[in-house]
Amino acid sequence: MVRAFDAGADGFVPGEGVVSVVVKSLGAALRDGDRVRGVVRGSAVGHGGRTSGLTVPSGGGQGEVVVAALVDAGVSPDSLGVVEAHGTGTGLGDPIEVEGLSRAWRRFTGRSQFCALGSVKSNIGHLEPAAGLAGLVKVLLAMEHGVVPGSLHVRRPNDHIRFEDSPFFLVDRAWVWGREEGPRRGAVSAFGMGGVNAHVIVEEPPRVERGAVPVQDSHLVRVTGADERAVRELAAAYADRFATSRGPWDTADLCHTANVGRSPQEYVTAVHGRDAAELAESLRAVAAGRLPVGVAGSGTRAPDPAPTGHAALAELVRTGYTGVDWPALSVPGARTTDLPTYPFAPGRHWHMHTETTAPAEETPPEAYRATWREEALPQEAQAAPGTVRLVVTDPALHEALTAELRLNGAHVAGTEAEADTVLMVDATPPGQEPDLSTFWARVAKTLKALPPHGRLLWASCHGAAVRPGEHASLRPGTAAQAMAVAAACAESRIAHAVVHLDPSEPAEARARVLAAEYAALRQGGESTAAAHRAGVRYVPDTSPVRPGRAYEVRPDGYYLVTGGLGAIGRRLVERLIDRGARHIGIVGRSALDPGRSQVLRALATRAEVVYRSCDVADAPALTAVAGELDARWGRLRGVVHCSGGVNAFGAMRRRPWADAARVVTPKTDGSLHAVRLAQDRGADFAVLTSSLAGTHADAGRGLVDYSLANAYQLALAEREHGPGTAVTAHAWPNWTGVGMAADAAFAAAHSLDATEAETAFFGHLLTGGAVVLPGHTPAPPPASPADTPEAREPGPGTRTVIPAPATGRDHTALRAHVRDAFLHVLGDDPGDRPLRGLGLDSLVIAELATALEQRAGRTVDPSLLMRARTADELAAELAAIAAGPPVAGAGPAVPSDATGATALSLLLRPLLTDGGDGVTP
Repeated sequence: MVRAFDAGADGFVPGEGVVSVVVKSLGAALRDGDRVRGVVRGSAVGHGGRTSGLTVPSGGGQGEVVVAALVDAGVSPDSLGVVEAHGTGTGLGDPIEVEGLSRAWRRFTGRSQFCALGSVKSNIGHLEPAAGLAGLVKVLLAMEHGVVPGSLHVRRPNDHIRFEDSPFFLVDRAWVWGREEGPRRGAVSAFGMGGVNAHVIVEEPPRVERGAVPVQDSHLVRVTGADERAVRELAAAYADRFATSRGPWDTADLCHTANVGRSPQEYVTAVHGRDAAELAESLRAVAAGRLPVGVAGSGTRAPDPAPTGHAALAELVRTGYTGVDWPALSVPGARTTDLPTYPFAPGRHWHMHTETTAPAEETPPEAYRATWREEALPQEAQAAPGTVRLVVTDPALHEALTAELRLNGAHVAGTEAEADTVLMVDATPPGQEPDLSTFWARVAKTLKALPPHGRLLWASCHGAAVRPGEHASLRPGTAAQAMAVAAACAESRIAHAVVHLDPSEPAEARARVLAAEYAALRQGGESTAAAHRAGVRYVPDTSPVRPGRAYEVRPDGYYLVTGGLGAIGRRLVERLIDRGARHIGIVGRSALDPGRSQVLRALATRAEVVYRSCDVADAPALTAVAGELDARWGRLRGVVHCSGGVNAFGAMRRRPWADAARVVTPKTDGSLHAVRLAQDRGADFAVLTSSLAGTHADAGRGLVDYSLANAYQLALAEREHGPGTAVTAHAWPNWTGVGMAADAAFAAAHSLDATEAETAFFGHLLTGGAVVLPGHTPAPPPASPADTPEAREPGPGTRTVIPAPATGRDHTALRAHVRDAFLHVLGDDPGDRPLRGLGLDSLVIAELATALEQRAGRTVDPSLLMRARTADELAAELAAIAAGPPVAGAGPAVPSDATGATALSLLLRPLLTDGGDGVTP
C-alpha cells in the first residue's frame, strides 16, 4: 500500500485509471452553458536539474516551480486551502517534497499549519502518467463538495517532516473545507521520474446568477442509445435524476443536457411533460416497455407544416423521426448539468484465445439466469368467492388481509379443514434467516389438511432479487422456502402461487396484492410465481448467460473440493489436475474405506492429493482443515463444494425434518461455510454444485428437501458473488450416467453428458451468481462404426466433404452455430446488427468460416460471410446449401485429411499450387 508521509513509507504501488479533463477558456465555457468544475488560475513546469540519482528529486527545483505557479496565478498561498502533493510514499521523496513546498511558501507567508496536505495515491495507487490529473480531479471534487478525503495508511508521520513548522497539516481523515473570503482554492503537484516538475493553482468557478425560468408549457426529452436495451436502461436512470430535480432551472438544465449534450445513437425515443415529475413518470414508462423505442431514420416524413407541439414531436421521434431541432427546444439560459452517464453494455471486448479456453468443438452448453419481467394480472382476475385459511403472524397484515378478502367476497376460515385455499405468509423477522425445520412442519401439516383440489398461496419478503440492488438483502433461506413450496405442491398436484412481497410497502398495500393474487389463483387454477415492487407486478423470466472469463488453473497454492470422492466430485478433481492443479485437498464426511482409498491412490499418481474427514456443516472443523492445508501448500486458490446427498423418493408430508435435514444441511450450512472460507482466504472462486431441482418445481417432485437445499445454494451465490471471490452456483441437469438419481420424466428432457457438463463447469467457473444449465434430451446410443458413412472409404475422384450432422439442415440449429462462431471469434453475438458494421477483415472472415465448419460439420465458403447482411441471413444461406447433397467432383478437390484444415488454408490452397492459377492437379 502507499503510505504517503508515514514513517513506514516504503514506495508506491501502481494503480490503473483513465482521467479525461476538458480544458476551455472560461469566457467561452460560460457563454456556451458548459458545466465548469474549476478554473486554472496559474501553472508552471520545470526540471529539477542534476541530482544524485535518476529517481532522487530536487527539493529546490520543486520549490521553484511552486513559486512560479503562484506568481503566474497572482494569488497568495494564504488563500489556498488544500495542496494535493505528489506524495508517492517514499522515505526519501516525501520529506524532500514537503521541504520544497515549505521553502516556496515561506517567501509569501509566515503562517503555520493552515493548509491541508494529502495524496490521492494512498487511495488509488500511483497512476504514473495519469497521476497528476487524478490529483486534479480530487481537488476539483473536494472544492465542489466542500470535503477533502483523507489520505490513508498514516499511522505516524515521517520523522523527517516537521509539519508543525510548515504551512501544512496532514489530512488523514475526511476534512470539511470551509469557505472564507473568496472562492476555495487549491494546488496540485505532479513530479515525474527524472526531474520533470509541474504545479497548478485551481479555484472554484464563478457563480452564475440566473433569473426566473422563462415560462414554458412543457418540456421534451430525448433518450438515445446504441440499442433498445441501452435506451430503456438510460430512461430509468434519467427518471431517477428527474425525480430529484432541484427546481425549474434544474429541470430545464436536465432537458438541455439530454437533448444537446448527448450524441444521437441508432435507437431513440422521446417523452414530454409539464414538469420534472411528469417527465420522470414518462421516462419510467419507457424503462418498463410501455412506450416504444424507434430506430433513428426509419420513421415517416413529418407532416407539412411540421408539428411544433411537444406531444406530437414525441410521437414522431418514437417512430424514428430525426428532423427535430433539439437546441431550439432548450429553455433560454439552460446549461449543461449532471445527467446520468450512458449505460455501456457490460460485455468484455478483449477477446483472447489462451490455452485455458475450451477447444472450439467444446462449446459450453446453453445456460441462462433467472430474471424478472413486468406482467400485470389478467384483466379477468377479480375477486372470487371461496374459503380461505390465513396463516399470518403479523397482526396488522392479518387484519388488513382479512378485511380485503371479505370485501372481495371471500370467507376467512378458522382451520385448514374448512378452507379450499390456505394463504401462508412467512413469519421470519427482518434481518434473520428462516427456521427451516419449523417451516417444513407447517407446510407438511398444511398439505395434509388441504382437500384434493385445494390451493396454497405462499408469500414472503427478501426471497427474490427482482431489481438491481436487491441481491445484498436476499435471504437464501427464504428463497429456498419458496422453491420448496412449489415443489411440494407439484408432487401433490396442488395449484399454488408463490408471491414475493415488497418489504417497504405497508400492510394495507401488501394485503391488496395478496387478495389480487388469491383471486387470480382461484380463477385461473394454474400455478404461478410473482413479485411485487413499488406497485409493479413481475413474473419469472430468463436471460441467456455467456461463459465468464477464462480461468487458468494454477500449479501453486491448492484447490479444496468437498465431496471430492463422489461421482461428480471425482470427475471435477480429475479435470482440475488435467488443467494444471498440483495440490488438491478433498473433504468428505466419511472415513476412508478400501474403495475410496483406491480412488485416492489413483489421483495421487497425478498430483499431490490429501483427504480429510470433515463435516462441512462444522465451520471450525472446516477452518482447521484449511489451516492445515494453508501451512502445507500456501494460498487457497478455489473451493468446489460437491458435498451432498439425496433421500429416497417420497412425499414431503410423510418425510420428517430429521430425515430432510441430512440432505439440507450440507447444502445450506455447508455451502455458507465453504463460501465464507473462500472469501476469508481471498480465493479466486467458490463453486457450488447445485441442481435444476432448485429452479424447476417438477424436478423436485418426491425430492422436496433436495429442491429446498439447491434453491438455497443458488440464492446464496446471487448474494455472495463479488469482485474479490467469484461465487457461482451451477444448477445442473441430470449428468447422464453420473451422480445422483433424477426424476426419470424430468431427466428425459434435461440431461448433459459428462463431457458437456465439464466444459460448462470450467466455462462458468467465474461467471458468478446462479447459472442455470437446462440440458437437453439425451443423445441416443451411437450407431455401429461400420454403419456410419464416415467409416466408408471415399471413392477415387470423389470430393471429400465433412458430413453434416442430423440437425445441419435446421435453420434454428444453424443460427445457433452462427452465434457460437461469432462468440468464439469476436466474443459477441451480432444479433440482428448488420455484419458489415462489425469490421470483418479477411483474416476474421477466415477464422469465422473455420469456426462455422467446426460447429456445422460442413465446408463453408468464406464468401458467404461477405455476402450475408445479418447473422440470420447467413444461417438461412447455410441451411439452403445444406438442403441439397454435395455434388461429387464439384470444385477443387480437398484432401481426405481436410477435416482439420482451416478456412484460410482452403482460401490459399489454389494460390499455392501450379503457380497460383487456381488449377489443382
